[in-house]
Amino acid sequence: MKPQLILYIGSLSPNCNCYKRYKTLLDLGYNVVGIDIDKSIYVKNITASIHHRFSIGYGIYKLKQQVIKAVDELKPDLIWVDNKPYLMESTLKKIIKKLPKVKLINVVTDDANGRYRSYWWVTRKTAKYYHHHFVQRTENIEEYYNWGAKKVDYCLRSFDPNFHKIVTLTIDEKKQFSCNVGFIGSYEEERAEFIAYLIKNGVAVNVIGDGWINKKYWSTIAPHFISKGVYSDEYVKRLNAMQIAVHFIRVANRDQQDSRTFEIPACGAFMIAQRTPVHEKLFDENKEAVFFDTKEELLEKVKYYLENVSERKAIAEAGHAKCFTAGYTHSDRLIDVLNKGWYN
Repeated sequence: MKPQLILYIGSLSPNCNCYKRYKTLLDLGYNVVGIDIDKSIYVKNITASIHHRFSIGYGIYKLKQQVIKAVDELKPDLIWVDNKPYLMESTLKKIIKKLPKVKLINVVTDDANGRYRSYWWVTRKTAKYYHHHFVQRTENIEEYYNWGAKKVDYCLRSFDPNFHKIVTLTIDEKKQFSCNVGFIGSYEEERAEFIAYLIKNGVAVNVIGDGWINKKYWSTIAPHFISKGVYSDEYVKRLNAMQIAVHFIRVANRDQQDSRTFEIPACGAFMIAQRTPVHEKLFDENKEAVFFDTKEELLEKVKYYLENVSERKAIAEAGHAKCFTAGYTHSDRLIDVLNKGWYN
């Protein structure tokens, strides 16, 4: 029997993948009520940083009150926390006391033990109260068990086929968005080093994302910087308009894949991504995606595939097809989470 009611706690901004996962559960026919943490945690003032970094402040208390009220009124049988939990130990104890049979699961997309581990002290302290954690790094599995978790499973990112897809661009959109090589993502020094190397060697790269201005390599990248981060339809259109989409993973989070691993090929773009063991398992190299280790290898392969159009298009088409045949959609992933977190 499926859960009668899921209380879904996470960011419900339309630009957020958490919201898309929430909508996917609704599309799958589940009865889901969402609590948007943004309205408590990420208010647009100094308290947002305090909430995020330290998990203290009025917003934490406000979220607790909202969750307890929903528990009292709705009596969910499954509580689904998406990514970083801001639910304190006292809150979880109160939930379990009120609903002894409720199942608590946490689907974690970020790295709770990476560079920013100090922000995740609540996760470590409360891991034991959840029935099931779903993490995206194999290293996290043992770490969560060491924090007292009952069950931990591996679960990769995914994409929304209703949103991340091939679209038809207007003539004006093609003029505005088209580029031979592009990158969408926030600044990291290694990313900037690789992109600056391409630019210095004659490959123009359109750069879109946050945190790039006045950072290292800015003097080289500045003429090719398009805008800060883009979301919603523009994000999809820009991916569609790229001949080659360069993909870097986030080293600080010990990533071996992320959302763009799936979103880029789902949008029909040719993806050249940093080589990782997970990337190599997800896509057949040189058939469904292309991988690189060094900046010299990246330059060589970008130049090759700019010249070999038919080969590039065939790889992009195969990568797009793989996203739909290999179970990389949100619905595929969420069904797997429910099979393990609810039905087992």
